[in-house]
Amino acid sequence: MAIPLKDLLQKSINKAGVSEQVGAAVVCNEFNKIIQDILDPKLVKRVKAMYVKNKTLTVAVLSSVVGQEIKLYEREILERLEKKVGENIVERIRFLV
Repeated sequence: MAIPLKDLLQKSINKAGVSEQVGAAVVCNEFNKIIQDILDPKLVKRVKAMYVKNKTLTVAVLSSVVGQEIKLYEREILERLEKKVGENIVERIRFLV
């Protein structure tokens, strides 16, 4: 009987004990995709998701103005992340300038 690849991959990730890190990488990747839909292309180049810790997504921005712009869309970003990666993975966004 054949086992689906996604099941084998998930089992391997869990066995290796890196599911939290893989989940954080998925969150960062999804955030970067969402930001491309929301922000002006000129601003997207100034934003990068860094890591997730304690349900907080840390995002590097090149200026506080860019951080404030993203803050305006925080609720929408969090809702979209929840749909893509699951509930209670990220509860807030923090900015590093």
